[in-house]
Amino acid sequence: MLKSVVLQVKKLSPEQIEAMYKIMEVYYGNTSQNAFIGELRKKQDVVMLLDEQNIIRGFTTLAVFIYDTQTQLLYSGDTIVEKEYWGRHDLSQTWINNAMKYAEKFDGTTYWFLLSKGYKTYKYLNTFFKEYYPRFDTEIPDKIQCIMDTFAERQYGDKYRNGVWLAGNDYLKDEYDFTKETAARDKNTAFFLKKNPGYMNGDELICLCEISVDNLNKLGRRVLGR
Repeated sequence: MLKSVVLQVKKLSPEQIEAMYKIMEVYYGNTSQNAFIGELRKKQDVVMLLDEQNIIRGFTTLAVFIYDTQTQLLYSGDTIVEKEYWGRHDLSQTWINNAMKYAEKFDGTTYWFLLSKGYKTYKYLNTFFKEYYPRFDTEIPDKIQCIMDTFAERQYGDKYRNGVWLAGNDYLKDEYDFTKETAARDKNTAFFLKKNPGYMNGDELICLCEISVDNLNKLGRRVLGR
């Protein structure tokens, strides 16, 4: 039996942070505990996936940025779930509910600013939402492209090019990377690979998705409970 909970990053214990990093270290190469903690401290929330003994089995992080008076961005950071729990929606359910609370309190439009260094992260968009960008079957609207470019350039400067943050940081280890095999049979993964060919070096595809009940697909609504 798994459960997922939302915690404030500032209230995490050293033991919880250590456990989170240990999971990252198993699945990702070129990791650094100092860099991990530094990025974690920039976030507001962490969603944890816990087993019956309250052992951390996965997590994702979230920060909130005000883009302008009518637009806020929910910035999604490191996300990892241990392999034996891949395919479950426990973590996603709690993340969506938490994100929706931020959206409903904001007097404007809320977008998920998602960094995808792996196809599994990118596929969260297709799994739960109707409209998201970039995607294989439509062009990015000018307004969405402007938000993506402007915010990414603020954050990453000249390391942002053609929709990708050339981060060159941690990367998914080969034994957990099934991108090319999956791309051969899945058009969304094939698109991710085309747009972010440097993912194996830690490059991140910039994605944007409106956080609203109307933008949830059938599974997203079911997961949200609406």
